[in-house]
Amino acid sequence: MRISRLSCLLLMLVFVSVAVFGCSKSDSTSSEEAGTKQAAETGNEADTEIMAAMAELPAEDRLAAEAQKFCAVEQESRLGSMGAPFKVMVEGQPVFLCCEGCKEAALKDSQATLAAVAKLKQENSSGK
Repeated sequence: MRISRLSCLLLMLVFVSVAVFGCSKSDSTSSEEAGTKQAAETGNEADTEIMAAMAELPAEDRLAAEAQKFCAVEQESRLGSMGAPFKVMVEGQPVFLCCEGCKEAALKDSQATLAAVAKLKQENSSGK
């Protein structure tokens, strides 16, 4: 039981660290609201930037990143919104992240990362 509590504390510390120092900008609105607001304000400009960032990937990686669509760690962060997605291999499988700052968290709990990728791919293939 003590190990579980310690693991939970470490996991919380990682997520807090990513939130404070990592990928997303802090704002008084939720990240989902901020993303919706930004998309409405910039219209197709954001999509154009994302497409350009995704085009920097080799064709095979681009297809895999497009199937995943969102970062495996910061799941509200769309791949390509922060430049070319960062690829890391997790247990022999390619995983795409919004930035290199998410690498440590992705590798720390490989099973959770792979589960997140599978969920993202399933959600994106069903048109959600």
